[in-house]
Amino acid sequence: MSAKNSTAGPRRARQRKATAQLARELGNVLRFHQALGINEYPGSPELRRFLEKRTAGVETSRPGRIATPVKPPRPRPEAGEPAGPRLQCLEREAASCSFCPLAAGRLGTVPGSGGESSALMVVGDWSLQEKDHFSPATVFGLDDDALLTRMMAAIGFQPGDIYVTNCVKCCPPPGRPDPDRACLDACFSFLEREIAAVRPRLICAMGDMAARMLLGREEPLVRLRGRFYQFRYQAGPPVAVMPTFHPRFLRRHEEMKKGTWLDLQAIRRHLAGR
Repeated sequence: MSAKNSTAGPRRARQRKATAQLARELGNVLRFHQALGINEYPGSPELRRFLEKRTAGVETSRPGRIATPVKPPRPRPEAGEPAGPRLQCLEREAASCSFCPLAAGRLGTVPGSGGESSALMVVGDWSLQEKDHFSPATVFGLDDDALLTRMMAAIGFQPGDIYVTNCVKCCPPPGRPDPDRACLDACFSFLEREIAAVRPRLICAMGDMAARMLLGREEPLVRLRGRFYQFRYQAGPPVAVMPTFHPRFLRRHEEMKKGTWLDLQAIRRHLAGR
């Protein structure tokens, strides 16, 4: 028997084993979605990304780190300062930031809102507003903020009980393309320092952008949601992260609310210590 033939058998066996494992994993995903009540999938860009061939990741994420472009040193509040002054410092810094393409034409910057020492922090993507109705107090968007308030109330949280912010601090004007990676890189320092100031026990990452920015993973949100991960930041211990769908997405795809409700219940149990 030649050396070539002696290695072909084990290689084919490994390939068969890998194929069987992939089939089992796909079956598990389909059964999981059926248990959530999802009987059909919307024909959306999110679904197309889900169906793309991607390398499966493990459940515990890598530390969320996105390399930031080289910039002049920024003043950092001292770690011992209360959350309020630190957040005000970040708000002023974001308002004068010019490190990304959004800076020149933005409607304005939108700071975080809510309890400054909240156990639960909600992170979205960016504020979507109309030019004639811009308000720094509108974190996600008028309709999205209203839905978020109802979602949080369903698990026992009022607006003052949570801290809500975005990955991108600039509010882009209507018609402009969605913020890109350069915008995320420019804003990552702001978000990381917001987390360090608030020191939440749990972060709810709403939408693909927030999940990828905090987890450092490229899988679609539909594969990431429903499980807890960890985000590690410079000034404190790891924070639990639950990825789920953004209110903006849920208003277009109401069939995904069932899965989101399960995520919210898991958040409530986690914060209650159960």
